[in-house]
Amino acid sequence: MAASTSANTGTGTHTVRGYCALCTAHCATVATVVDGRVTRLEPDHVHPHGGVMCLKGKAAPELVYNPARLNHPLRRTRPKGDSDPGWERVSWDDALDDIAQRLLDIRNRHGARAIALARGTPSGTSLDDGGRWLTRFMNLFGSPNTVSTTHVCNWHKDTGLTYTFGVDQPIPDLEHSGAFMLWGHNPSYTSLILANDIFQSRRRGMKMVAVDPRKTGTAGGADVLLQVRPGSDGALALAMIHVLIEESLLDETFVREWTNAPWLLRCDTGLPLTQADLTVDGDAGAYVVWDEDAQNPAASTSSGGCPAIRGERVLLDADGKLIRCRTAFDALAELAAEHAPECSESVTWVAAASVREAVRLLAANRPVSMFMWNGIGQHTNATQTGRAIGILYALLGDFDAPGGNVIFPTVSVNDVGAAGKLPDEVAAARIGRQERPLGPPANPGSVSPYDFATAVLEETPYPVKALVTFGANPVMSSGDSQWIHDALCSLELGVTVELFMTPTAQLSDYVLPAASFLEMDNLATGFRHRPKGKLHMQYRPAVVEPLKERRSDAWVAFELAKRMGMATEFWDGDLQAAYAYELEPTGITLEVLKAEPGGITVDGSTRYRKHAEVGEDGTPRGFRTPSRKVEVFSTLFAEHGYDPLPTYVEPAMSPISQPGVAADYPIVLTNAKVTTFIHSQLRSLPSLRRNAPHPTADVHPDTAARFAVADEEWMVVETPRGAIRVKARVTKTIPAGIVCVQSGWWQACEALELPRYDPYDADGANASMLIGHDLQDPISGSLPHRSYLCRIRPLQAPTAR
Repeated sequence: MAASTSANTGTGTHTVRGYCALCTAHCATVATVVDGRVTRLEPDHVHPHGGVMCLKGKAAPELVYNPARLNHPLRRTRPKGDSDPGWERVSWDDALDDIAQRLLDIRNRHGARAIALARGTPSGTSLDDGGRWLTRFMNLFGSPNTVSTTHVCNWHKDTGLTYTFGVDQPIPDLEHSGAFMLWGHNPSYTSLILANDIFQSRRRGMKMVAVDPRKTGTAGGADVLLQVRPGSDGALALAMIHVLIEESLLDETFVREWTNAPWLLRCDTGLPLTQADLTVDGDAGAYVVWDEDAQNPAASTSSGGCPAIRGERVLLDADGKLIRCRTAFDALAELAAEHAPECSESVTWVAAASVREAVRLLAANRPVSMFMWNGIGQHTNATQTGRAIGILYALLGDFDAPGGNVIFPTVSVNDVGAAGKLPDEVAAARIGRQERPLGPPANPGSVSPYDFATAVLEETPYPVKALVTFGANPVMSSGDSQWIHDALCSLELGVTVELFMTPTAQLSDYVLPAASFLEMDNLATGFRHRPKGKLHMQYRPAVVEPLKERRSDAWVAFELAKRMGMATEFWDGDLQAAYAYELEPTGITLEVLKAEPGGITVDGSTRYRKHAEVGEDGTPRGFRTPSRKVEVFSTLFAEHGYDPLPTYVEPAMSPISQPGVAADYPIVLTNAKVTTFIHSQLRSLPSLRRNAPHPTADVHPDTAARFAVADEEWMVVETPRGAIRVKARVTKTIPAGIVCVQSGWWQACEALELPRYDPYDADGANASMLIGHDLQDPISGSLPHRSYLCRIRPLQAPTAR
């Protein structure tokens, strides 16, 4: 196989090995270039992340040559409220010089925090390539306000899970799993590497339980599919926990030794009993368990003994008064019993027998691995749902064990994000952090688009005057698009770096043309979704030189940094020198890595059950939680006034919580991605748009008949907040009483004469107009994109725009 390490603009045919950057799957690729033009992208079958590629990746060459691409820097000459922005072409130097000067002027007048940066999700854009440099830019510039959509994407499966396990969700060790639990994710549409690995493991006999409202994609082939009502996943997880406990199917040894379930909780306060409660000179930070061997209370950190996980105890406090206590496990068991399958099936819409069958299948086929994603995250109860699923998995005892979810070794590189350069007091003032001290504003440190808009429009908690956007489209990706629109129009300065003139870019003062991933290089120091991939490094060269005046996100960040007094911290604009610095700890130079087009896998051995390893102090390493245990009872939640157990609360807009609204809007509204597109992208690519020419919504035949909606005909989906127009897709893959729409519809496909959709109009198809930003998860700030109420009615086809 011929391979190139740099873009070749000459004649002839050659291939370039790399990886697709359209999402975090990073499927390994081989690009074919004919006479300087990339013509084909195919999977690289010998790469650790190779062998598969989705339709979107295969269509990437169309992205390079799409006639709607932005090609030159543009500057607005007319007011933002004007229907004609009056774009004029300017040079890169003129644009960057003016942008840098205006940003510095705003910082001088209002402080660095008055400037925000928005970045697209690495889960579904190419921003993963440049994200670390944008983080560095903001930390060195001194602003804590990076806007992202993690609150409705990966936060609940990753950062939210750290409150239980101390780490983000590790990847499943599918090769050795006896059973797999897939929850709220359809990898056959959005993560083909995971879908392929599930399929291969299923072929060798791995069992699978899937939780999804729809019988589609990977979930459709599960041994047991639980078609849960959107937003009631937390109740279902508690029902499954109840079955584990009631039928003694849990791993009691793991629960006893490695979770804080044995902690004694005071029945009067619900808080953990401490040694200070029992003795005058006791340690207020030392929690208490009941030692079954010694038949007396003991510190939870004591070695030896056998801490009880069940039972009530009555103890004497330091003043000689009686304290009634029970274990955290008993508190969890009581909570779960309230949602026993027979009690909760009217809430979850899942038959009790199916719940029990699923739990028994998992317990009988250990080790179990699992994966969950944003199907659980776009609800007003998302954080506690993620906690409930995490605790369910913990009770099975396979965390970081062979065949479970394993923390595999990774490549050791220099961190270039400059996290330590942002002072703690500046980070503490991040927009939204006061309201959500355990949510995304605290960790990983991101601002929701609606909180950003509030800061702009209401100057709460302080004014924000500028936004620099890289690959993000908050008008389309956050609830209440009009609120975002108004904020963008109110900025002193808006800058967007993009591939296309998106609805967000349309409201900017400057629009700068971004290069697609095939037109730029990048250094990957690990691939996320396979064990071997985590130890693999690869330099990906540009397949072709950037067309016209397109530039990479990293180049733009480096050039701005140079103009804003940060040249030294950005290697004087030399991205190759920055790559070399990243690689230093590996002992592999950039030149050596470039000489290996498919990359290099470094050595690293997998250690299992690392929590049980004994450190130099003679104690087990434990977990990265405050208690060093898997936290069934979350100490941080208790400290901040949240329920420390995974209590189920109905979605804020559901048939149960809002029966009055449901009388007029009787259908549960949810949404899901389709295999054809990524969020609000790629609808201008003909090969993809042919497969999905119009916005659609899935509806069950009974629901369609009830509201006189016909298959393949246009209909209105309406909520108390707004309405959109979509084509009905009548299917039995979704339960009756649910309508599933798609987000992201705005872009035209001129080659197929298919229209653009107005993102703010009821004649459009923007699902973000159907919900507001008033109903939020109290911890993460997630919005109810996937659990709301609506009604439907038939409609004539809307006029093309």
